[in-house]
Amino acid sequence: MEENKSFDWSTDLKEVPVREWEDRFVWVEESHVSPDGETIASIVNVEEGVFTVCENGETWDNEYDKAWSLRPLPDGKFAACVSSDEEWTLSISGDEWENWFDFIWDLQVNQDGSSLSLAIQKDMEYGMAVNDEPWGQMYGNINEMVLSDTGSVAAVVQVSPMAQADIEVFKQGIFSCAVNGKAIEKNFLNIWDISFDSSGKNVAYGVRLDRTDYTIVVNDIAWDKKFQSVWKPVFLSGEDSVVAPVKEGGKWALYKDGQPFWKTQYNQIWKMVVSEKTGNIAAIASNKFGKWTIAQNDQPWNMTADQMISDLFYSKDGSTLVAVLKDKGFWTLAVNQKKWDLSADKVFTPCISSDGKVVCVVIERQGQYFLAVNNIVIPNGYDFMATPVISPDNTKILQKAVKDGVYQRLIMSTDKIL
Repeated sequence: MEENKSFDWSTDLKEVPVREWEDRFVWVEESHVSPDGETIASIVNVEEGVFTVCENGETWDNEYDKAWSLRPLPDGKFAACVSSDEEWTLSISGDEWENWFDFIWDLQVNQDGSSLSLAIQKDMEYGMAVNDEPWGQMYGNINEMVLSDTGSVAAVVQVSPMAQADIEVFKQGIFSCAVNGKAIEKNFLNIWDISFDSSGKNVAYGVRLDRTDYTIVVNDIAWDKKFQSVWKPVFLSGEDSVVAPVKEGGKWALYKDGQPFWKTQYNQIWKMVVSEKTGNIAAIASNKFGKWTIAQNDQPWNMTADQMISDLFYSKDGSTLVAVLKDKGFWTLAVNQKKWDLSADKVFTPCISSDGKVVCVVIERQGQYFLAVNNIVIPNGYDFMATPVISPDNTKILQKAVKDGVYQRLIMSTDKIL
């Protein structure tokens, strides 16, 4: 959840004209808004081969050959991957990192903004950089990069060279999990879905042992039991224990520390979330082909979706569980088993009040954006909207939207909506 106590909750409306940017620049890329709603920014093309970022109508001092992956940061600044003279680095509001690379990608920001990470390539080797500090050890390949809330990073790296189609070398295992640049000693055929615990010191991940067998590894210790497949493991809140969906006998079940945990077997179970407050565990599940639901603590919801459930979110206090789903051709939300009737073409990331009583989300219908609050769609449509924010006392909503070429930062009272 965004840090929002210092936000300006007293000014009802602030506006920034943005349509004029299209006249000033060759083209303007998609807009991004700072968490506090004070700044709207876009990558802009100044002239052929010249790019920069425009924030509230003011451009960064520096210009670049290329720019991409613009991201708002929790402190109100913006970061972008930029290139000059065929080298790449990260620019934060126009100030570049000292280190430059042959290429960079996968910009990640932790929750409080204290750590920014990138995947990097230099001299045909790969690694990561955190806060302008590249790994000391580089590797032949890298993927599945993860940044923890504490600033630790991990990735799947290739630790053994392999000639093209050299199956025998591949079967011996050429991939390892590297944490803060140091590869764990054990190698595997494949590794995916790395998770950190809350301390950022321990990792768990899925691995492929051979042609048919899979399991979960915690740090460098594999579970004793082998499975037909596994999905992303998750550390339980405040514990060293790890839970993961696993497939055995053609069915999916939830295991904990290598032993059966939930009793029910499902056709599918994945994308777990754990409430830090209550310890409740929820996952996307299917008991019947073509019907998706949510299982919380091994109890399926009395609700199904016929196409997909894409994401799950707990409120801070753990009282509210929100699912993003597509049913009968349209996107909507389900909150604590109750399906909303949004009938949206798109649904974006929901925002949940700390007490779980208010849920708001941006939706898109026929090219227009709307704000929905507790299943009430506010009728005013916009050309663009960013993720809203709920005030610390849960009485106000900060809406960020563009209409008729003007960006509006609007404070609304929940009492007037609900």
